[in-house]
Parts: sequence; C-alpha cells; structure tokens
Amino acid sequence: MQTAQLVSHAIGTLALEQRSLPDELPPGAILARASMTAISAGTEIANYLGRTTVRTPTSTAPYYPGYCFTGEVVATGPGENRFAVGDRISGPLPHAAYALETRPDVLARLAVVPDAVADRAAALTQLCCISLNGVRKAAIELGDRVAVVGGGVVGLLATRFCALSGARRLVVFEPIERRQAAAIACGAHLAVDPAAAETNGQLAEVAPAGFDVVIEATGDPEPVVTAMSLAAPGGRVVLLGSTRGLVEHFDPYADIHLKGITVIGAHVTTHPETSTRKDRWNELENREFVLDLMARGLLDVGNIVSQVITPEEAPATYATLARERGGHLGVLIDWSDGRFNEPGRP
Repeated sequence: MQTAQLVSHAIGTLALEQRSLPDELPPGAILARASMTAISAGTEIANYLGRTTVRTPTSTAPYYPGYCFTGEVVATGPGENRFAVGDRISGPLPHAAYALETRPDVLARLAVVPDAVADRAAALTQLCCISLNGVRKAAIELGDRVAVVGGGVVGLLATRFCALSGARRLVVFEPIERRQAAAIACGAHLAVDPAAAETNGQLAEVAPAGFDVVIEATGDPEPVVTAMSLAAPGGRVVLLGSTRGLVEHFDPYADIHLKGITVIGAHVTTHPETSTRKDRWNELENREFVLDLMARGLLDVGNIVSQVITPEEAPATYATLARERGGHLGVLIDWSDGRFNEPGRP
C-alpha cells in the first residue's frame, strides 16, 4: 500500500512523495485517511530551515512534517482499540494522505471529532491544545489584566482562551493590521503595534501598573524582553512561543527579581502525561474540551485560517512561509480531493 506524504530531505526543501505502508496493521494500530491538516508555521518552518534541536543544518535523516491532522479511521489493527472504522479523529499525525499510527502514547492523544465540528476546525485542535495549555498555566482569574505578545495562530488562540477565562482587559501586541483585526475578533479589547508612538498612552489607560498575566507567543527572542517589561509587579509571564535563539538585553535582576515576576514555561510537553486530581488537563482532556467548545459554537476558528492549499502546493507554500514570516494566519492542506482517496494512488 502507498500513501502520498510530505518529506524534506535537505534543509529548505520539501516534496510530496510516495511512502509504503504495510498491508496488515499491527495490533492496536489505526490507519486514518486525511481530510485536512494544518501547517504549524512556527515549529515546522523552523525544522524546515534546520533551526531546532529536532533538525539542524547537519541533519541527514529525512524530516516528515506535520502534527495537526483530522481525518477518518479506515482500518484498525487486531486487539483492543479506542477507535472504530468510520470515526473522525484529530491529533498529532503527519501531513499525509493516509497516516498509520502504532505508538501508544500518540494514539492516547487522539480524539474523536463530534459531527458538529467541521474538518477545517478540527485540524487546528493540536494548536488549540498548545495554546490552551499555556493559558491554563497562567491561572487567569476573573478580572485579570492580560497581555498577549504576538498575533500569529498560537497567539490568537491564546487570546480567545484568555477571553473565555475572564480576562477583564485583554491586549494583544502585534504590528500587522490583519492580525490585529483577527485579535479583536478573538476577544481582545485592544490590539496595538508595540512600536507605535501612541501605544504607551493607550496602555496607560488600560493597565497603568502593568499586566497581571503576559503570554509571549511569538517564538522569537526579542519579544521575551517586551513580555517581562509589560508584567506588573508580582505578575506572571508565560513563555508559550517556542523561543529559538538567545535573549539579548535581558536583565534578570531588573526584569524578574525586583518585580517579583513568576516565569512559566508552557511547551506542549508540559502537559501531564495522565490526568491526576491535581491536574486533570492532559493533552487528550484539552483536545476533547476544545472539540466540545467548537461543537457548541463557543470557539470559532474560522477567522484564524487565511489559506487552504492542495498537497501539491505545499512545497511552494513552505518556501513562502520561510521567506515571508508574518504575512499569513492559519494555513490548511486539503487532502480530500479524489486523487488522494484511494490507497496506492499518488
């Protein structure tokens, strides 16, 4: 059996190639036919360019991008399985027409998609889980003043979850007007360009003493310093974006110690592996909650998607995303074309 899948064999390259899949599934495995996958422009483009610990400029192994998948289970392996043929699922599977998953830890993170949730929304649940995990760690209380630094997809989703959590004054710091408009649609009270002359005056009215919670969601080093400066004395700063590179002009004494700031790391791997009485919100719990919000109309992600492409367009799109950071919102890959519906066809 063959499947079409995106693969990068060298830094800055991407291709849609055929991969072989076994004809018989191992015990507990599932085979899912993709309908939509979402590009994680931060992590995937960083890997594509060799700027991460996962993939460096000297890496020789092929890189198979993608961890935001929704599709239908078409086969299951023998033995006990949480899923049945016909289930729509979402979770961390790759950009491929057909995805075979055998790893118990990954299977445990997949969730069944309710009928009321569209494929293009379900494809974003992984990015939702990442954002929601960071917002939960911020421990926002009703009436807190909250700032989100960065209006990309993760920042916009964090904005929506902050609004749902009861932020009284919610400000997004983002220089691109298109993203500012999306932030307002996600529940921000104000979206400002951090470099604009009028920003300081606006902040003096909204949060004169600083913000109780600041969520850094850009993944770049420089805005980390901005996030520290925005926090009120005793505030909490959540590093949600996967910051790549050293943070310059960072003074721990002035930025953290004197203000008594709490700094919280919120990588997706900081989800608890299993639910406990102290923390029930592992990744599966968060995903099922996100899907429930979507099904009830409380989490609309339509304004976060700016582009839907075909699999054949993915190589050029990755190159564009690497070259023109910031000119996009969410990008989805549509695998539902009839050319990808039958195993073994390119």
